[in-house]
Amino acid sequence: MQIVLFLHVLGSLAVGFYLLLPFVAARMGTLEPAAQVGYAKGLHNLNRVGQWLLIVQFLTGGYLISQYDLSVLWMVVVIVLFVALGAMTGMLGGPLKRVIASGGEGKQAAQRDASRVVMFSGIAAVLVFVLLLLMYYPQWLA
Repeated sequence: MQIVLFLHVLGSLAVGFYLLLPFVAARMGTLEPAAQVGYAKGLHNLNRVGQWLLIVQFLTGGYLISQYDLSVLWMVVVIVLFVALGAMTGMLGGPLKRVIASGGEGKQAAQRDASRVVMFSGIAAVLVFVLLLLMYYPQWLA
């Protein structure tokens, strides 16, 4: 169990990337469309790694839930928030792919997609923060 707990804590540190993503993504809107393509490629690659880490978090978290006596309400809320986080990270991919596919053409579309990346990453950051609070204080939903 200690190895799974270690992997879960290590994974949560890595998923903390989503806490910083809104600030990093906000810079994308200030760049020229050609520079946005390279920036979006980097964010897209980091997001893909983050999504794989979310799978690891889900599996290790599922095991840890089975080992502790937690309330059903806590489990339901955490799973719903976690699925919402997965959805937000998935929806981040669409605007990033469109910016990459644009090849630096079309400043209006690139700005719209950049603002969507900021919005989705902001929601993801809030979800990660709430999940961290619920993991640290499970008694709030006891």
